[in-house]
Amino acid sequence: MIISKTPFRISFVGGGTDNLKNQSFQGNVISTTINKFIYVGVNKKFDNQIRFSYSKTENVANTNKLKHLMLKEVLKYFKIKNGVEIVSIADIPSSGSGLGSSSAFLVGAINSFSKYLNIQMLPKQLAKIACDIEINKLKKPVGMQDQYNAAIGGLNWFRFTKNKVAVTELQLSRERLEKFGQSMFLYYSNKTRKSQVILEQVKKNDNIKILKKISDLGLEFKNELLNGDLNLLGEILHENWILKRQLSKNISNKHIDSIYEHGINSGASGGKLLGAGGGGFLLFFVDNKNKKKFAKKMKNFKLINFNFYNEGSKIIKS
Repeated sequence: MIISKTPFRISFVGGGTDNLKNQSFQGNVISTTINKFIYVGVNKKFDNQIRFSYSKTENVANTNKLKHLMLKEVLKYFKIKNGVEIVSIADIPSSGSGLGSSSAFLVGAINSFSKYLNIQMLPKQLAKIACDIEINKLKKPVGMQDQYNAAIGGLNWFRFTKNKVAVTELQLSRERLEKFGQSMFLYYSNKTRKSQVILEQVKKNDNIKILKKISDLGLEFKNELLNGDLNLLGEILHENWILKRQLSKNISNKHIDSIYEHGINSGASGGKLLGAGGGGFLLFFVDNKNKKKFAKKMKNFKLINFNFYNEGSKIIKS
């Protein structure tokens, strides 16, 4: 049996500027993979059917009968019609989480099937195939950061110009990276959402000026992270969240707003809802002097402990 292990991601600043194909400015996204994963297992089935176990279970005669569109496109890419069994499990709630879970699954599935068929693929190849499936085959209104995050891994600065992606690893001292990570608190909102609906609204609206400001904040965040005052990162996250909320009325709601306001009132200097919006996980940045007070006042919310993770999708069993 082949099993891939693919990390989820946290996008700090710049989300939404990674799917701009035809405008004049560069999209800038700062994000990192974390030590929360989705696992995709592939095995030869004893008969000529397909069995896929995820939040549901599908038993079908061939690829064309699958209801899971992402897996269907992966199997079509590898020209697999039947005779395989696939299973997918995740460390934390992944559907509609804002952690790039759909793309992580897709990258993990491509990685597992390439190994299953003894096809060697580099990380960027995994990302390009995943982007082609999501954006061109499935026509999803998504960008390209999630696929590259899942495939490459690490703390990176992504630059997006039309369909070109440039990746620069952000290298921090161990002490600075630890200080940065220890200022981050991740909470589950107990709500999930369909990101595609929100993303379609964002694309329809005239949001270019806002997205340009968000892209510029990506550069500002990068510069402060590398060489500036780490305590300013919370303020940049907050500014990013204020701008992001203007992209669509469905990005936030009363439930999300109440959690965010409680976090700020508890001592966070900034934060954001991860992903497209509407639900999933909230990230807060808290200065060292406020951490004890913040943790105490946020004790009624589901805290998710995490660490930064420096690798992309990999095969852990073959």
